Formats: sequence, C-alpha cells, structure tokens
Amino acid sequence: MLQELYITNFVLIDKVTIRLCERLNVFSGATGVGKSLVIGALNFILGGRANADVVRSGKEEATVIGKFSVNDKDILGHIKKVSGNNDLEDELILQRSIDTSGRSRCRLNDMPVTVSMLKEVGEMLVTIHGQHEHETLLHGVNQLFILDDFGGISPLREDFAGIFRQYTEKTRLRDELKNNQNERRQKIDLYAFQVDEIDTAQLRTGEAEELEKERLLLSNAEKIYGTITSCYAQLYESSESIVEKLKPVVRELQSVAKLDETLQKIFDSCSQSHYQIEDAAFALGKYRDGFNYDSQRLEYIEERLNTMRKLKAKYGATVEDILAYRDETELKLKQLSGEGTSAEQLDEELQALTDQLLRKGGELTRKRLATAEKLSPLINEELHELGIPHGRFCAQVVSPFLNKDGNPDVSGAHSHGFDQTEFLISPNPGEDLKPLRKIASGGEISRVMLALKHQLAKVDKTPVLVFDEIDANIGGRMGEVIGGKLSGIARSHQVICITHLPQIASYADEQLKISKAVKNGVTHSTIESLSGDARLEEIADMIRGSEKTDITRKQAQEMLRDAKKKVKSKG
Repeated sequence: MLQELYITNFVLIDKVTIRLCERLNVFSGATGVGKSLVIGALNFILGGRANADVVRSGKEEATVIGKFSVNDKDILGHIKKVSGNNDLEDELILQRSIDTSGRSRCRLNDMPVTVSMLKEVGEMLVTIHGQHEHETLLHGVNQLFILDDFGGISPLREDFAGIFRQYTEKTRLRDELKNNQNERRQKIDLYAFQVDEIDTAQLRTGEAEELEKERLLLSNAEKIYGTITSCYAQLYESSESIVEKLKPVVRELQSVAKLDETLQKIFDSCSQSHYQIEDAAFALGKYRDGFNYDSQRLEYIEERLNTMRKLKAKYGATVEDILAYRDETELKLKQLSGEGTSAEQLDEELQALTDQLLRKGGELTRKRLATAEKLSPLINEELHELGIPHGRFCAQVVSPFLNKDGNPDVSGAHSHGFDQTEFLISPNPGEDLKPLRKIASGGEISRVMLALKHQLAKVDKTPVLVFDEIDANIGGRMGEVIGGKLSGIARSHQVICITHLPQIASYADEQLKISKAVKNGVTHSTIESLSGDARLEEIADMIRGSEKTDITRKQAQEMLRDAKKKVKSKG
C-alpha cells in the first residue's frame, strides 16, 4: 500500500505530506482546486512523463516521494529483479525530482535508478484508471486487452506476440531472399561498405573534442609563441625586466621594514610578489622552451576532423550515433549474408514458427471464449445494479483470419492473435445486441466502464488502485452504488479515488479535502485530512455547495451513517 505521499514545489503545491489508509481513500474539493495534482504527483513518481512546467513558479526543483509497504512476496521479488537490489525489504521509498532545466533524478530506497526502471516498478505497485478512459473502451483492441486481463490471458498473448514478431521478421527476410536477389546483393554491398568505412576510421569516443582543443592550440601557435617570448622578456630576460626593477625596491624596503609594522607588511607583500613574478617568468620560459609547433600534426588533425564530419553527415550526429549505426548495419549484414542462411532454411524456420503460432493462437482463442462466457453475465449483473435493469451485455469473440479449410490463417493474423473482440450491449428490453461503440450514450459507456473496472479489480494483483473521477457522466443516484463497489474493492486493495459525488465520498475510510487559496497574489493548493464535523461539512458542501443548510447537514449525516452500515453489513 501507499502509506505516505510527500510533495514539494509541484505546480501549485508548496509542501504537503499525505497519509493514506489501507482501504478506501477519497479526495474531494471544489472544481478547479487542483484535485488532479495528486494524481499528477503520483504518476510522476511512477515514471510518467514530466517536464519542467511542473516545478512551482519561483522554485528551482519539484520533488515527490512515495512510501510504500509491499506484503506480496512475488511483487517484491520481481521489484528486486528489476532494480538489481536484493537487499530491498517490504518498505519501498520511490523518489523523483525535476529541476527547471527539465533534468530528472530518480531513486529507489536511496539508490539511483532510471525513469524506465522507476516506471516498471511503479506498474507493479499502482494501477491508475483515468477519467478519459471511456473513449478507449470503444476500440476493439482495447476490449480484447480487457478480456485478456480479466481472464489472466495477457502473458499468453505476450508469448504469441513474441513468436509473431519472429515470424514477421523471418517472413520479411525470406521475401527479400526470394523475390529480389539483386536488391539483396546491393544491400549486402552497401552494408559491407558502410561497416568497413566506419571501422577504417577507427573512431574513438571523445577524440573529436580532444582534437578540437589541440587544433585551436596549433592554429594559434605563432601568436602563442610570440606572446610567451615577449612576456618572458618583460618579466625576466631583459635588462629592464620587472624582476630586475623589483629587486632594488625589495632591498630598500627591507632596510626599513623592521622599524614599522605597516612597512613590514608592505615589504612582505613586495617580496612575495617578486618571488611570484620570478616563478611565473620561469614557468613561461619552460613553456616556451618546450613549445613545439608541428605543421604536419595540424594537417593530420584537420584531415581527421574532416573525416569525422563526413561520417557524421552520413551516419549520425555524434561518434556514439555512428558506432550505433555501424552495429545495427552489421546485424543487418549478418542477417542477409549469414553463412548457411537460405530461403529454404527460412522456410523451414517459418514452418516451425507457424506451428507455434497455431498452437498458441488456438489456446488464446479457447481461453478468450471461456473468459467471455464468464465475464458477460457478471457485467449484466453489474449493469442492473448501476441503473440499467434490463441491460444485456455480451463480449463477442470472433476469429476472422481463417483459410478455406476453416483453420486460422497465420498470414492474416496480428500480434494479438487470431481473434477480434466486440463488446455488445442492449440497454433496453426488446432491442438486439449491438456494438457498444455504435449505440451507447455517454452515461451508458461510463457504467459499462465501471462494471468492467469492478470485475477487473477482483483479479488485479496490483496492490494500489487509483480511480480518477471515473464517476464522469454518472448522476448522484448511482453514486451510492459506485461508492459501495469501491468499498468492496478496498477490501482486497488499497483504493485512491478522486470524486465530486458526496455519495461516493461517504464510503471513504479516509477523506481528504483539496483546497485552493490566493495569498499575496500567489495561488496555493492545500490538502487536509477530514474527520468529525469537518468531514460532515465537506459532505454537505458536496451536496449543495456554499448554500448548505441544517437540512443539508442532516442529509450528509444520513449518507455517512448509511454508508457505514452497508460497509459493516458486508463485512
């Protein structure tokens, strides 16, 4: 669970520590106060995208720290594997900072990690269900993923996708070998030339910078030598040198220095200056004697830098890019001209991959059909509870990629398998089932989404589930039902919810209020935990706003009391 979230200098938040309970946590507040900032801060430490705009105006850096406790040994073991840190225990501290230049720093239990590593760890700890997910529900591939998540089929789909990628790549290579031998030969020659050209240059990281420095020195050799010679003469070598002129000054001051403390300090300063100038003169002389101008070396540097410029124009902006291009090209070269590789061999490998795809794909289809049969009645029941009493839902799985024999056609498949999914709904009695994307209203889509989320939460092993205003397009009458469902989910997960409905907020085990105020012309967002009368007032505010009355407060009290009874009755 997420125990604490510490946020500082993040957008409108100066500094706040949010303490959360292990069950249902609800954030409430008026529209526009910045409720989304909490989700933004949480998404930030989970490796989400961020730029310098999140740093509060006038500040140098924004920081978010999340303190998690992890009781699931499998999740903790996977986090240890991802982070490479076997010393991790059940308490994890995720920290991320970003400064005004956009530079981001991430840490896991005080050890530096990458953003991608932080994101991978975050995905194991938290699932965020956003308020803009409703549109994604209308797309077939997302419906397929929802079905797979519910049935625990996603790992099998990923296995299929890995085999499919191999099949696609080998098919492409086989087609190149079979259909265009001339083009293949040309590519082999080109790739070989490019690899050889880069290898011949013997590039070294950092060499260009070193050569530019040396070039600058050698191209100004005459000026440098003349300046050194002149300065050395003025300081030491000439009869009128500064060192010679200082000697009598030092001698004369020495004769009177002991007579007065001030004169002693002046003498010491002049004497020290004399030695320092003499040392500087000797250093200049040594530099002059060792200075060596080699015109051939300058020519070599110019040629070398010109070679690098030509390679950069062809293969990449930096030496690292050129070397990376070289490695990629060498891999392509090996694929095209590898010893023993032939179209016949690839055909054999493709047949083996085809057999694997048919086996995995068939298993995927069977499990999806079984999952759809299990999910459909559960969603029907959810829809009845959510105010669509006669609604019917069906997760339809079809396999359009079949050949003339009725077997799956691998050439027409995609990385998700041989199947397509369509969510069908009939909201009213007597209506046929039709695609959700064609007939459902905004409110109906929201309810289907809620129904799916409630069922998915039951099989989701992620310990923390976040619901960001998923009550969009839902009226107050359904708020109580949704609150009950969220409370039910909170029996097996920690739930964090942002809502504007008092019916949902009344089910919270911990309610937090987000407020916004302007002080001295600067806007601040604050977060406070509510209990007792303060929570009652907030629920009343959510019911009627600033015009709340004693009747409104009684309604709020009833909501809280009823929610408590229902939660208690469900154990």
